[in-house]
Amino acid sequence: MDRGDKLFSEGDYEGALGSYKAAIDALPNAPLTRDWLDLAQLKHADCSVVVARERAKVGNYKEARQLLEGALVTIPGHKGALSFLKQLEDPDRWPPALTPEHVENVGKVQKGLLLANSSVEIGNYDTAISQYQDVLRVDPYNGAARRGMENAERKRMEYFKAAYNQNRAKMLAQVAESWEDKIPVQGTAVTIDYGVGRSPGAYLTEKMNRIIFPTVQFQGATIEEAIEYLRVKSRDLDTFTDNTGVKGVNIILRTGDAPSNASISLDLKDVPMSEALRYVTELAQMKYKVEAHAVLVVPLSENASEQYTRSYRVPPDFLSSGGGDVGAAAPAAPADPFAAAGGGGGGGSGLIARKSAKQILEAAGITFPEGSSASYNPATSQLVVRNTQPNLDLVEAYVESTTKSAPKMVVITSKFVEVTQKNTEELGFDWLLGSVGMNGNNVFLGGGNTGSGNAFSPANYPFTSNYVSPSVATGTPPVVVFPAIPIVGAFAGPVPNGAGLPPAGTTPVFPTGSGPISSGLRSGNYAVSNNSIDNLLTTGATTGVSNVAPGIFSAAGIFTDPQFQMVIRGLSQKKGVDLMSAPSVTTKSGTRATMEVTREFIYPTEFDPPQLPQGNGGNLSLGGGGGQQIATPTTPTAFEMRQTGVRLEAEPTVGADGNTIELSLSPEVVEFDGFINYGSPIFSPSSQSVLPIQLTAGIPPGNTSYIPISQPERLITPNVINQPVFSVRKVTTGVSIWDGQTVALGGLIREDVQDVEDKIPLLGDLPFVGRLFKTESEQHFKRNLMIFVTAHLIDPSGQRIKSVAPQQGDAAAGPGSVGTLLPSVAAP
Repeated sequence: MDRGDKLFSEGDYEGALGSYKAAIDALPNAPLTRDWLDLAQLKHADCSVVVARERAKVGNYKEARQLLEGALVTIPGHKGALSFLKQLEDPDRWPPALTPEHVENVGKVQKGLLLANSSVEIGNYDTAISQYQDVLRVDPYNGAARRGMENAERKRMEYFKAAYNQNRAKMLAQVAESWEDKIPVQGTAVTIDYGVGRSPGAYLTEKMNRIIFPTVQFQGATIEEAIEYLRVKSRDLDTFTDNTGVKGVNIILRTGDAPSNASISLDLKDVPMSEALRYVTELAQMKYKVEAHAVLVVPLSENASEQYTRSYRVPPDFLSSGGGDVGAAAPAAPADPFAAAGGGGGGGSGLIARKSAKQILEAAGITFPEGSSASYNPATSQLVVRNTQPNLDLVEAYVESTTKSAPKMVVITSKFVEVTQKNTEELGFDWLLGSVGMNGNNVFLGGGNTGSGNAFSPANYPFTSNYVSPSVATGTPPVVVFPAIPIVGAFAGPVPNGAGLPPAGTTPVFPTGSGPISSGLRSGNYAVSNNSIDNLLTTGATTGVSNVAPGIFSAAGIFTDPQFQMVIRGLSQKKGVDLMSAPSVTTKSGTRATMEVTREFIYPTEFDPPQLPQGNGGNLSLGGGGGQQIATPTTPTAFEMRQTGVRLEAEPTVGADGNTIELSLSPEVVEFDGFINYGSPIFSPSSQSVLPIQLTAGIPPGNTSYIPISQPERLITPNVINQPVFSVRKVTTGVSIWDGQTVALGGLIREDVQDVEDKIPLLGDLPFVGRLFKTESEQHFKRNLMIFVTAHLIDPSGQRIKSVAPQQGDAAAGPGSVGTLLPSVAAP
């Protein structure tokens, strides 16, 4: 019982129950031990109630009831057992659906949620989502898991937003970096480390060249003795470290029909093993062959027609590139995308037909006698060849040469950089002078007129006035009135009074000091102008719309005699337009690639002429005009398509040195500038008619007056024939470029200068004040277009094969030559 009490106090109720049960079984039912037995039975019953409660918590109601019933058997009427049995019947306190599996799942869910929340806290969102999913597999309706997944996804979204901002900033930085003028590498020394593969026998060949024998002495030795000596000494002198840990060189001797009595006598010092083996085999009238794992020594008379099978590891593009551009099919020229399919109606394929491995090797000069073969397995990139030993040697050499230059791809970037700057400076003075009477108002002095100078418009002057037309006396008795000034019509002469005139007594606005003095001084578009094509695109005319420069300050004499007005016209404009297009494309050596980012622009090229109405235009008629005339405008009948945007076509070829790239490329940028209208509007002809009017009522109809009425020309159709104008920047050339370098393909530097200096004669020559009667305009339009190309080699993973850095120790190499300015982060 003491042990049971100890276990009970420690919380091991199962162990305590067993100890109490053991005590009951050990105590006899005798008067001397009755008290101890009753105490043991009481403790056993109490512990059974506690254990039953634990069993009920995990949904094991059956065992809980069995324990309680056992407690009642031991202690009939045990209050704790009876009370808990009654509680077990209450479904609100102890759900009947509770099972041990459910309680176990609850523990798994709690543990899973705790682990998933911890994963979220340490930032392992993918693992956290997987752990939440494990929770949902146990409890499909667990809301905490769903909320946890939502939180993890939100954290992931925050990261992806940061990644988006970082990637966007990186791409914008790449755009800004494209404006950099790269400093070329100084000198011609370029270190190349491609890490290319080697032929199967290259490893042993290199090892034999590195093993140096201090002395080799043979005196009448046989071939077997000499080979055994070389084999043993190669293990002792091998300092060539590799991953295999194998020392020495395996040598296999196959004497065959070689002379058996050959005697070898040598005395060599400090000789490579390869040379020692060569001397030994030559003296024994034999030869040796270096294979992947051993050196084979065979007789000179060995049958050369015997065929062997060898496998070689080759680049993945062995067939497509023809093994270093030997025997490869040349890419076809680009076909017309609108052309019909090829003959036979089958439609040709744009893919390049590949040659077989045997055809490629034959093109390299390797013969294949009867029974020989060659096959290539693209899944393992292995070339399996069965041929004679001399031909296998040629195949090995050929594969080694192709492996040194493969696999490589070329990233070609062509960059158009165009910078334009347009600066306009103008300062001038515009004068108006009214009339003033001289010599008793018999002589008047005032400003002049516009003539062929700038168009005179009141809108160009800030001070204006409306003045009253002269009064006249009319009627009986006389009445003073201010009649409207007649306006002259464009086609029919003077318009009768009251037909569209300004209010009686006034005239249109006139500027103060109406006589121009400086109308001959050019200003604004009168002074400097665009080229004819730009004017056509903006205004539809080669001359464009001319306007004077804006006025920035003015002064006027309103109540002076004479009136005058002065306007200071000035302009200072600077406009820069920078354009940078950098199309890029990746392709294999010897393969033509085309990159297009374009929009299809469709425009008409052929038109049907307009259909004009047929009538008797221009004849004299009585009584008024006819209806509206209708014409069919010019109608397009044929169209063409022009691609606008960026297009790059390039074909690179990597040189034998693995560093020089031969490029044939044609970059092009096409932009749509606008339309030029080649049509002209169609007007109806003008006509004349008369209107009969009876002058006085009561007079016979014969007394009629006819008033002429003219009908001006009217627009029937604008008859627009628009044709597009494109700006093209293109270069077609072939260059040689080093890996990672940039060269300029071409460019254009142009500057247009317009300098105008106008002045009023005599007044403009006066000292100091003469500047008030001058207009000076100057415009500089500069343009610099440069076209660059950059090419660098990459491997199939997309990584640069090599990086080019300025030579160290050269003061002119650039900022990188000054060394590290700050210590490394890992430095103490």
